[in-house]
Amino acid sequence: MAKYTYIKRDIKGYYIEFDEMFDPNLYNNLGDSYEDFLNNLWVLLSDEQVAFHEEYPDATVKEVWDMQLTPVPPRTLDQAKAEMIQKINEYDSSDNVNAFNVHDTEHDVTFEGWFTPDERSNYKSSIDAAKLLGVSALTFFIGDVELEVTPAQAEYMLAQIQLYADQCYIVTKQHKIDVNGLDTIAAVDAYPYQQGYPNKITFEYPFQGV
Repeated sequence: MAKYTYIKRDIKGYYIEFDEMFDPNLYNNLGDSYEDFLNNLWVLLSDEQVAFHEEYPDATVKEVWDMQLTPVPPRTLDQAKAEMIQKINEYDSSDNVNAFNVHDTEHDVTFEGWFTPDERSNYKSSIDAAKLLGVSALTFFIGDVELEVTPAQAEYMLAQIQLYADQCYIVTKQHKIDVNGLDTIAAVDAYPYQQGYPNKITFEYPFQGV
């Protein structure tokens, strides 16, 4: 049985099949052009247009109507650089960089965590308050893991994390400078943006000698 494919702008997906063709004597909202589709009329596709849509399901309605794919503009050097900068930013903010390890020597378990700049600032305020008030122990949460540390140990830990974060920032900044200085798309695409970062810090807990 023949199928008739219509397009209409307010239909989800734009395309719908019917077993029978609409009778123009019964419907006053039929069209025969792409402009009619834009005006939300029912527009019947030809067999060739339906075949084009089946061959290129991701094509736009305009491309199906014209039965011609819109040429993709050539990728520019600036676009390649923007894509690589995005990769650098995503890698820099991922746990490939933003992470440290804590090795629980008593249970021989290692787990990973990270303190954001806001968390580091908040913990720094807690350390200052504890030192001022003579509090001997603080609680750090590494994810869901609770650690009890002295203010001195906490201060040392934050200092190490801050130094590591500063070093990572420098690497990320240099990567962006290097990418912006490249002059070919091939060189940009081949840029080793994951290299150069310092090794993640591993803290041995309970802390010793701090």
